[in-house]
Amino acid sequence: MLSKKILVIPAVVGVLALGGAGLAAATGATGSTSTANVAYSCSATPYPEIDLAGCGLKNHNLAGAHLATADLANADLSGAHLQQAHLTGANLTGANLTGTTLTSAVLTGADLPGANLTGATLTGANLTAANLTAILGITLTSKLRGPNLTGATLTAANLTAADLFGANLTSALLIDANLTEPDLIDANLTDADLFGANLTGADLSGANLSYAVLTGVSWSNTTCPDGTNSDSDGHTCANNLG
Repeated sequence: MLSKKILVIPAVVGVLALGGAGLAAATGATGSTSTANVAYSCSATPYPEIDLAGCGLKNHNLAGAHLATADLANADLSGAHLQQAHLTGANLTGANLTGTTLTSAVLTGADLPGANLTGATLTGANLTAANLTAILGITLTSKLRGPNLTGATLTAANLTAADLFGANLTSALLIDANLTEPDLIDANLTDADLFGANLTGADLSGANLSYAVLTGVSWSNTTCPDGTNSDSDGHTCANNLG
């Protein structure tokens, strides 16, 4: 049996069903702002700040859900539909996002250390200032395609040691991003904006950096797209893009 948790939330009108078991919202006059003690479990209707840590939400339809600052640490969201979801400041540490659709989702300031984004679609997602330390973008054994981050906003994102093998970062905004020691082998960075990004120790072997903005990039012990090392190429890969 799922354990129950108690949280005081504003009472609202209406009931939403999630996975066949919704959270009955407290009733009252339209526009009322009274509060009620509401018991909820992993089947609860999502709302900001909800605690769904460790919950099994595989293949759930959470499109457009308001989950700002929600706790989704270690939750199984594989195959879930989170397009246009509001996940600002959400805790997704260790979450399973394998094959998850996050198209145009707002993940500003979200924490995703150790999250598994294998095969996830993040086209147009906003990950400004998100923490993606050591995220897993592709499993080395299955060789599935990397995450789709086409046009994603990753300004100032922490991508330290991220596994982005084969990731699609076409037109992504990586301004001032921390890309220390990530695996970017065969990644597509066409037209990406890497202004001021830190690529110390990054592996860009076979990566496509056509038309990418490389102004102010920090190169140190970086493996260039052509397989050479930035330290041997005048401390830059700008002239060794393959």
